Amino acid sequence: MRKATFIVMLGIAVAVVAGMSPIKWKTTSIDLGQVAKNEMKELTFEFTNTSGSSIQILEAKGSCGCTDVKYPEGEIKAGETASISANFQSGKVGAFKKNIRIKTSESEEYTYLYFNGEVVE
Repeated sequence: MRKATFIVMLGIAVAVVAGMSPIKWKTTSIDLGQVAKNEMKELTFEFTNTSGSSIQILEAKGSCGCTDVKYPEGEIKAGETASISANFQSGKVGAFKKNIRIKTSESEEYTYLYFNGEVVE
């Protein structure tokens, strides 16, 4: 009984924390499928500011030099939709999983956006 109660309480706590995020992402993961070697792929992660005030993206950085990230540099007003885009330059043949680390003015925690696929000849 104690274990079941703990699991329920943990689930509620996770839901509360997830609901506090100032950004609602359309998706946080993109599967690029097969990508030709040395091909440039563009990705777009759309989001909405669900907080009651303006926020700012302070940092958006790819997990490697193969990913060039662009993000809105000004304030994103409450209710406004914007996007983070990235250009991924494929290289070594094989499966890959990369991420983009996001920091906002409204949270001390980083948000991670993921993309994956397989580079083929």
